[in-house]
Amino acid sequence: MKQSKMRILCLLLTAVMLLSLTACGKDKKEENSNVMKFDDCELVYKSACIMDDFDGNDALVVTLDFTNTSSSNESYLWTLSETAIQNGEELEIATVYVSEDSFDTVIDSQFDDVAPGKTLEVKSAFVLKDMSKVEVTFEESFGSKSNKITIDPSTLSREEASGSDPSAFTGEDSSETDPSE
Repeated sequence: MKQSKMRILCLLLTAVMLLSLTACGKDKKEENSNVMKFDDCELVYKSACIMDDFDGNDALVVTLDFTNTSSSNESYLWTLSETAIQNGEELEIATVYVSEDSFDTVIDSQFDDVAPGKTLEVKSAFVLKDMSKVEVTFEESFGSKSNKITIDPSTLSREEASGSDPSAFTGEDSSETDPSE
């Protein structure tokens, strides 16, 4: 009788330990909710801000790290498509210039090829209709996986592109730049 009670107690302790480990795994996933994995890449949502587009409209500018996990060079633009929805309506892509003296935009790095295993900071920009929440969906261009993030523009800071360091907005990474160029 004493051995059967001991076995039951051991089984109960084992079950409690397994449940606690399962709960820890869920917390870890929620902690990394800014990480979105796809077949050929990984995105990490870094930040967002509000900037003026070329027409003076408020634009939501989303900053992401794009990591190429495929075996060949890929660009963000050809790997993923993005859609931003606010109040049930799709938002237009915004044109946000890096500076008043340049035709470079904050989204230009989306066109850059990224070598396998390398990461590039990319930005997306959308014309806001108001300050209500925006749901941004990222979908594989040639696949079926998708991920979403929700951004509340009312909590974001306003930033100005002109007069700033251009590399901060173009996604250029000085660590990948050859100093002899």
